[in-house]
Amino acid sequence: MLCSVTQSGQDPGPNYISPGQVALGAAIVIVNAFVSVWLKLDMHWQLLVGVIRCVVQLTVLGYILVPIFTYNLWWLVLLYAFFMLFVGSLEAVQRPAYTYKGMLLQTLSCVGTSAGVFLSYTLLFVVRTHPWWAPQYFIPILGMMLGNSISGVSVGLSALLEDFSVGKDRIEQLLALGATRWEATQASIQRCVRMALTPIMNQMNVVGIVSIPGMMTGQILSGSDPSQAARYQMIIMFIIAASTGVGAVASLMFTSFYLVDMSSRLRLDRIHKRDNTNKWNHRLMRKIATVHPLL
Repeated sequence: MLCSVTQSGQDPGPNYISPGQVALGAAIVIVNAFVSVWLKLDMHWQLLVGVIRCVVQLTVLGYILVPIFTYNLWWLVLLYAFFMLFVGSLEAVQRPAYTYKGMLLQTLSCVGTSAGVFLSYTLLFVVRTHPWWAPQYFIPILGMMLGNSISGVSVGLSALLEDFSVGKDRIEQLLALGATRWEATQASIQRCVRMALTPIMNQMNVVGIVSIPGMMTGQILSGSDPSQAARYQMIIMFIIAASTGVGAVASLMFTSFYLVDMSSRLRLDRIHKRDNTNKWNHRLMRKIATVHPLL
């Protein structure tokens, strides 16, 4: 059991986790490294970077949230929310093999607007927090929304840019026959939106039966009523699905209309293939190596 129970029958909350216990948990990931070496996947360095980033980012997050929760200032909460949005959008635009000018700003605008609208609606009218920017609600819910929305948008953008590059003849043929920008790109947008929404739809289909989501697990571990934790998780799943759908549709439509101009010309000159999609991981590894020569 993760939670111990006192002799009086009261649950004191989750067990204390020491840094040593975290290290023991991280040791399990070595199995994946052996798999990478055995199958010659060449992913063990990426795995190491992922583990290091996970530890560093979550440790920093824990220390950052302490003053935010302590001072409880609206501008501090919104400042950190924008930081989350910026870093998430930056990560999203680095994943696709193709990129174009203004891709970061567009992703930032689409994901931020979608998440902001649905988060505000949820906090004001559904959960009804007071104040509406209460950090213990605002930040965790926004984090879950952004994590899923950015993943969906990234998958959709990657597929759309690939589709435009590979299937340019089909799009140009439709435009030459008099199709509008929407008519020429509709099939591509529909396919990419389905790809963006598939992960969250799969989660909604198996949640509560096959898996217990993170927020519900956290609330149960902290001693909350499981029925209330389930209701919170329902709300979270609904707003994640909504924000992912709207963010993906907006981002994909902006991208398609940017690549097909007002004169119905396909402008593939506006996109270019990345030289190395893993350059940030390699750069991080070089920085780590300068601090830890053994790496």
